[in-house]
Amino acid sequence: MKILKGYTKNLHHPKASIVERYIVEEAIEFCSEDIEKAKPVGLPESQHDERVGGKGSRELHVITLGLEELQLAHLYILNNSNEVLPYIVCHEALVKESSPKMTKNRVLKVHNKTFLNWFKDTIFGDDNASKTLRKLVNGLKRNVRTWRG
Repeated sequence: MKILKGYTKNLHHPKASIVERYIVEEAIEFCSEDIEKAKPVGLPESQHDERVGGKGSRELHVITLGLEELQLAHLYILNNSNEVLPYIVCHEALVKESSPKMTKNRVLKVHNKTFLNWFKDTIFGDDNASKTLRKLVNGLKRNVRTWRG
């Protein structure tokens, strides 16, 4: 009874005060037992720990691109090269001149289909073309190396 009387803080409502303090004490004991079992809070665990530890695959893989993918990648590189920009403008003008009634979308489609061959013919026919342009004309390799990690 002495412990329960010690819980009394509100003399006008002693029973409520005792019950309130008793519930708080039980909650603290319950939580302290769970805290002992819990893992400490820290940095989150990596999802890749197993692979770093030696499990999983981290080796070299070779992917062979199809002809269409290869041409799209080559065209993308050429379109984003500053040295090729004058040739792109020239070729688009030639496509537009061949059929003036073409829409912009149609000109772009014809340009994308015919630019690679036209560019190769133009660069190989020009003796003043730079080494960079000559390397860009040759295109890309079909085999692409990738790594998993």
